[in-house]
Amino acid sequence: MTAPRAVTEGASLRCAMGASPASLTVAPTRALRVGGKRLALVTDHTPANIPPFGMCRSLANPQVAAATSAANGVLTPQPCAPVVSAPWSPGAPRSRGREGAVLDEGCTAQCAWGAVISIDPGGATARAR
Repeated sequence: MTAPRAVTEGASLRCAMGASPASLTVAPTRALRVGGKRLALVTDHTPANIPPFGMCRSLANPQVAAATSAANGVLTPQPCAPVVSAPWSPGAPRSRGREGAVLDEGCTAQCAWGAVISIDPGGATARAR
């Protein structure tokens, strides 16, 4: 079995409740690089790192719930604003930078609105160790 690949800036992200993919952003000050791209860490889970996924269709999202209620129960997606309060999991436990565990392609993040955010394998670039 091959080891999961590490993830770099620009990796394509998907949200189970979002309408479109988004690209992972990594702080421009990150010194760790793979193939000329900044390496992502499990701590890259803030709104600065995970942009919106178009329209959200989770009824756990208060805006979606209110719009759906106003439309007499017809699901009414609303603009996505992901809320991720915990780091990506599980991370690459044996691959650590000075700033923390490396984000690998098998990691997921949990949005407060009940959706799982995952990484499309095309965004991973190097073998995690």
